[in-house]
Amino acid sequence: MADIAYSIKEISLADCLPIRQAYLWPSLTQEECVTDGDKNATHFGVFVGDKLSGCASFHHLEGHKKRIRRVAVSPEYRGQGLGSALLKHAMEKLVTPDLTEIWLNARLPAQNFYRRLGFETMGETFFERDVQEIRMVKKYPIE
Repeated sequence: MADIAYSIKEISLADCLPIRQAYLWPSLTQEECVTDGDKNATHFGVFVGDKLSGCASFHHLEGHKKRIRRVAVSPEYRGQGLGSALLKHAMEKLVTPDLTEIWLNARLPAQNFYRRLGFETMGETFFERDVQEIRMVKKYPIE
């Protein structure tokens, strides 16, 4: 990881939306970047100095599961470990003794990133908003 001074903390959905729009769906409005369950999700941000440079949302699902949605990191910091640090921090904070899995739909180019964090692919690829994705799952407890 590069020598970048960063911090990670819980943020609001309103804080996440400009990041999502800028780096995931620049053609949509911020309101169109809101997903079902966002209002009850836990959102984390990674800051470089005082600048929010990435975010990830964790939706709390029934059956002791969580879903990661809308991970985005500023292009200037991609490949430098901020995304991994953000997700590792968030997963450590959100793991409970009854958690059975965390899952997400990964854009195909991001599969190796999630594999390095312990996620495995499940099923076939599909399209969401014209983006090819695949479901990835991390089972708990980790043995």
